[in-house]
Amino acid sequence: MAQIVQVALDELGNILLPASLRERLQLTPGMTLVVEKGENGGLRLRVQRKPTVLVEKDGILVARVTAFSSLSNVTRHERDRRVFDLLQRVGL
Repeated sequence: MAQIVQVALDELGNILLPASLRERLQLTPGMTLVVEKGENGGLRLRVQRKPTVLVEKDGILVARVTAFSSLSNVTRHERDRRVFDLLQRVGL
């Protein structure tokens, strides 16, 4: 089951995320987050991924992507994304 975390807006309208949530989601200063309007009046907050960059290496085009720190982080991130999508579809 997904964890529900309340966030707040400060007096300037900035979204305040608890440190525990930032650490769990591996959010770092400078990342861009996108807010999308969901179904039933909900909101979805997601990390805007940098576009894949193609570079030539020894005559071959290679995709340069951002690496995760470990495979378990990739698995947890994907599982959390799928659970969030499922909860959005059922309206929770």
